[in-house]
Formats: sequence, C-alpha cells, structure tokens
Amino acid sequence: MQGKKILIWLMLLMLLCAVPAMADTEALRGYVKGDGWQYVNFGEYPYEKNGAIKPVLWRILDITDGQALLMTEYVIDTQQIIFESDQRKIDKGDYRRISSYEESDLYTWMNSEALDTLLEDSPLRGALIDKPGAGKLFILNMMEFLEPDYGFSATKWDNQPSRHAKGTPYAIKSRGLYVGEGGNVSYWAADIKSEEGTRMALVGYNGHLSWGGYTRKNVGLRMSILLDLSLLEIESGLGTKEKPFVFAYAGEVAPALEATAVPETAAAPEADASAAATAVPAAEATPVPTEAPADDEILLSFVGDVSIGDAYQYKDYSSCYHATVDDKGYAWPFSLVHKYLSADDLTVANLEVVFTERRNHTDKLYNLVADPDHVNVLLEGSIEMVNTVNNHCMDFFEAGYEDTLEVLDKAGINRFGTVYPGQKNGHDDLGVQEIDGVKFGFIGFSYPQDYDQKKIANRIKILREEQDCDVVIVSLHWGRETYMTPQASQVVMAKNIIDAGADAIWGHHPHVIQPILFYKNKPIMFSTGNFTFGTMSQVDPSTGIFQLAYEKVDGQVQLKRLQVIPCETQGNPDYRPFELTDEKERKAVFDELVLKKSYAKCVNPPDSFLETGIVEFENGEMLP
Repeated sequence: MQGKKILIWLMLLMLLCAVPAMADTEALRGYVKGDGWQYVNFGEYPYEKNGAIKPVLWRILDITDGQALLMTEYVIDTQQIIFESDQRKIDKGDYRRISSYEESDLYTWMNSEALDTLLEDSPLRGALIDKPGAGKLFILNMMEFLEPDYGFSATKWDNQPSRHAKGTPYAIKSRGLYVGEGGNVSYWAADIKSEEGTRMALVGYNGHLSWGGYTRKNVGLRMSILLDLSLLEIESGLGTKEKPFVFAYAGEVAPALEATAVPETAAAPEADASAAATAVPAAEATPVPTEAPADDEILLSFVGDVSIGDAYQYKDYSSCYHATVDDKGYAWPFSLVHKYLSADDLTVANLEVVFTERRNHTDKLYNLVADPDHVNVLLEGSIEMVNTVNNHCMDFFEAGYEDTLEVLDKAGINRFGTVYPGQKNGHDDLGVQEIDGVKFGFIGFSYPQDYDQKKIANRIKILREEQDCDVVIVSLHWGRETYMTPQASQVVMAKNIIDAGADAIWGHHPHVIQPILFYKNKPIMFSTGNFTFGTMSQVDPSTGIFQLAYEKVDGQVQLKRLQVIPCETQGNPDYRPFELTDEKERKAVFDELVLKKSYAKCVNPPDSFLETGIVEFENGEMLP
C-alpha cells in the first residue's frame, strides 16, 4: 500500500511538471546580488556572421508589479543614430539635432524593422509593454545603467565589469561592431547630451559611461524589453545561461496578428475589392459608394510607399514578398484595389525598391531589392508612373539605380526623380504625361532641404515654359518616420513650392498617413503612407488611394475634386492593401487626414470630408 501511494505521488508530480508554469515573480525573480541574473530565450535575430538566426538570450534585470525588464546578454546589432550617408555633412556636423531619444531615427528603427526582425508575427508580441518615451523595443538610459538593483555599478567611470558585453558574430563581422580590450564592445544608451549637441550616451568597451557622436556606425545595440508576465507561461528551461527559460504566450492572440494569415482556400487573385473579406474579417461591412470619374474629367491616383521586394537578407524567407509573388502571381499585390487603379487615367506610386540582381550594397541594415521581373507587379497593378528617388534608391549604389531605370524603361512605365543633381552620379529626370490633351508634369526630390527649393522652382519653370505643362505635381520623400503629423518646416516649404508654381504636393516616407492641407486651394498631401511594402513596419496600417480630378473650364485646367479611398495595408505573407468598407473605420482614416492645428493661409478639408473623404472645387475654389 505504501508503495502504491508513493507511485501515485510520483505520477502526480510528473503531470504537474508537464503543465506550463505561469511566469510569476517567484519563478523568474530579478537581479539578486550573489546569485546574479536569470536568463530567457525570447525571439530570434541574426547571430552568425552570414546572417543565420538564433534565439536571442536575455538576462532578467528586474521584476516589478508583474512586469519583467530584460536586456540582451550580447550586443546583437549596430545602428547609426542619424542616418546620413553624405560624409561631407557628417564632417561638418551639418545634420539634424535632437533633444531626446524619442526624436532619433534609432527610436523609429528599433520599434519597426528591429522589432519585426526579432518577433515577426509571433503572438509573443502581445506580452510586450510600451515603455513611455522608448517604445516596445528599446535601449536603457544612462541612469538605468547606473542602477545597482539591475546588477550594474553605480560609478560612471573606470573599468566596470558589470556593464561589459560581447558582440555576436553577426554584429562584429557583418555589421562592423567595434571590439575593444578583452573582446568587449561598446553600445548605446538612450540619453542625449543637450539639444544643441551632437552626442548620445554610450557604454564603452570597458564599461564606463560617456558620450559618442551621432554618426558613429560601429557602436552596438544591447536591446531591452518589458514583459507582462500575466500573459506568459514558462514552457521550458531552468533560467540558467545553458538552459534559459522559454515562454509560451498565454493571452488572446491579437486580431492584427491573425489577420495577416492567408487562408489555405484563398482563391487566385482577382481584380475585385470584395476579396478583402478573405484577408481581413469585417463585421457586417457595407461597401460605401465611391464617386466614379466623370467623362469630362481627368483622374489621377496617388499611392504611397510601394516596395515590391524585400530587404536583401530576407528575400529567400518563406513568407517574404518574393515568395508570395512566386506563389500568387504578379497580379496579387494590387488585386484588392485593382478596380480603382485601372479605372483612373493615371496611377502614380513611390517606388521604394531597387530592381537589380547585384549583390554589392550600401552599409545599412535594410537594402531593399526586388528581382527585375517584379516590374510586372506594377504592370498588372495598373501603375503607370513612379517616383524613383527616396532613401533606398541608391541601396545598390548608382549601378543599381541605373538598373532600376532600365527595367522601368523596358516595361514602358513612366518615371521621374532628381537625385544628386549636378554630380557625376546624379540623375535629373522630369516626368511628363499627356492625357486628353492636358499635360501633367512631375518632379521628385528626396529629403528636400531649404537650398533645394530653388532647384525645385527652376524645374517647375522648365515644365511650364519648355514642356508646356498645364499641371505640375511635386513629389517629396520627406518627414519623420512613423510621425502622424508634419513638421512646421514642411508646411513652410510646401507653401514656398506652391508659390513657385506647383499645383499639388504629394508626400511619402513616414510609412504612415499624415493630414492634408490646402494652400491657395492647392492640396498638400504630406504623407500617403505605406501601400504595399515588403519590409513591413509595425506601424499604423491606415493608407489610401489619393485621387485628384482635373477638368477644363474655359480653356483652363482646374482641380475639380480631391478624394481619398480609405484602405488598410497588410504585412507578410499577404501584402495586399484593401479598401475599408466599415463606416467607422473609414471615418477613422478621414480623421487622421485632418490636422488638429492651423497654419497661416492654410485650410483643412471641410467638415464634410470627415464623412465622405471628398473635397470638391468649383472654378478653382473649395466648396464647403
């Protein structure tokens, strides 16, 4: 009998061990002096020098109120704080100053591309806590690196082993991470020295805290996250370096994560927006009628960032853009909005990818590339014209850019864009498209500066006087990534460009939509967002088809209507933007397109825009 009881207890113990344990504070604990840290494997990141991925090892710094603060055991990547490729600007200190970590490009990159690389579509994303001023994936600030409760020394200077770190082979060999004495490396801390300064805090290879220049490329990243332990279970592991904890997600899977999946029974792509229902479920959605183009008007459609390829290191992944196109066909990416793009007179997109087979690329984390045959995606999607200049157009140097131009020309897709004007590797292409006897001229600039305004004005003059253009559209790749509102300096520049003769400004780059303003009854579309993007950032998916309808009145070409067809973009493995049909969701997009403040001589869309997404004009004047 005694033996049977013992056997029963052993069986119960085995069953208990087989059940995942809730990730509570007792099991995990924070740093304990004398006992050090416990460790977790969480997400995956490139580890080997060839970019092969491995689980990321994190140390648990602190447990407070059911939240765990983790930091990577190794420095896993490097990144500049300011993305500036022109060495002359770096040498002169002629680049943007920032007064907080949140204003830096690093903040944006950490919470988009880096976060996507770490977790992709894993449900574990649901356990991440957004740290105010830092995001969901962040770096500790200087005061945190002086926190004894996290296991660090409270002294800034001298040799501080508690802050020593090693770099992964990927960070060292592929990303150029600096390695100091004893194999230790330096890494960033999220503090800015001063608003006027050009330095950010860093942890030196000997563990001391000091300041480094914004433009340094060889300083590493030792990343941190905050986890909601109530949403996690310990799946396995002992919390040691050799056998770290592994978490399982115990919460409900967020709808946004489920929506990106492609149903196994999905039909072949059709040029029908009704197929959107198979991509993203809608609760009794009722399509909202969209005004059809009249016979006497010319309708232009503008869509935002179109990157119909992948970051170079991901182009062989099973869920990448290339794989989706290979599986679904060239017509797939624009299939849910094709009926609008094929019904207009001209569709224009910002092409943010390089058509090339070259391998030699610039020293940045994400070089965007597409197989040259992907130009057929544009053709099948009824994209007739593209802007070619942006911060990725030279990812494969001038040779790659010239490959792109050649591919577009052979496909018969019109293009425009000015990059490095006047330099040996510069290109200065103006676009002209004649439709029903009306000539439309196009100018494209990337990261325009104050001194570019004169260059833009000169090109407007050329299009007006030498090319006899009736309407001139200026495309600007500008603004702060992921910010939902434009900067005041952009408003000033836009007004100056319209004063120089532009009829409309079409903006892109922030990866999110931004408000529309009107100056002298001319539209300023600050950002039209992501439309279909291979290296999809986890940002607001709101996007749209931005349409301008023009008509001839007494021999003069005038703006008749601005209309936004509200859409939502999708990440891997679907990638298709689809029209929003739910009235509440449509109005939410329209609301994002109205600025909540005013600028001199600029007006917002009328109140009716919040209901219809339409702004109408009569004899060149906006109607209420």
